[in-house]
Amino acid sequence: MQTIQINNAELEKLISSQYGSDTQSLLADFTKFIKLSLNDGYPTISSEEAARRVKEAVEEVTIGSAKLLNQEEYDRDMNEFMSSL
Repeated sequence: MQTIQINNAELEKLISSQYGSDTQSLLADFTKFIKLSLNDGYPTISSEEAARRVKEAVEEVTIGSAKLLNQEEYDRDMNEFMSSL
């Protein structure tokens, strides 16, 4: 086991106020954060596949077949996505 030293007073204060001496909850939340940070749940794709998808999306916008959201729809979808994280 290794110790992580935090040299940030603001972060130390936040952790202390949130967890106090509850190291189990801190470790559980930290582990969850690391797993989510390293893996967004989406399968890895090749750079060729990524380029193909971008090209396809640009073509859809160019020819007018892409479904574009208005600002309200975008805000709603983005808020739902952010809440899911």
